[in-house]
Amino acid sequence: MAKPPAIRPQRALARPRSGAAVKAVRRPVRKPVAPKKVGTVRLFFLGLVIIGLATFAAPTCVLLLVGMVPSIVAYVVDRNERPMLAFTVAPLNLAGLMHYLLRLWTGGDTMPAAVHMLTDVYVWLVIYLSAGAGWLLFLGMPTIVAITIGRSLNSRKAKLDSLQARLRADWGTEVAGTQD
Repeated sequence: MAKPPAIRPQRALARPRSGAAVKAVRRPVRKPVAPKKVGTVRLFFLGLVIIGLATFAAPTCVLLLVGMVPSIVAYVVDRNERPMLAFTVAPLNLAGLMHYLLRLWTGGDTMPAAVHMLTDVYVWLVIYLSAGAGWLLFLGMPTIVAITIGRSLNSRKAKLDSLQARLRADWGTEVAGTQD
């Protein structure tokens, strides 16, 4: 049994007769979508996690809070319903921070060790360069996708043009419908 087409054909609109009045069709006006507010329950549990982390693992909390600032900024800046900028920057930011978190956890989870890491310029360089890679990925990916799709469409067009030329050679230009 054949599947129904994915794209349904649109019905042709009837043209009004000459001299007939044309009625204006009112379309519903879309209301602007307000940004979603974080639910109070969700915010409450996030606060509990942060308080628990600050209480039981203060050095880790300090390093995470300071190191994830680019991700927090990306989340605040991107006000879409699905913040893709934050989804792109945060994993790379966390990847740059993870090496130092592991060093902190294996070398003794103390506040002087966390402060020592935060005073090292190379730690900041790695963390912020990894977050910068997330920003570059977010900004550059639409261009890369557009170029890739454009090349794919051009190669498909070339294949179809060669197939059309071969069909015209076999059947003649009368079957094409237009004379080129």
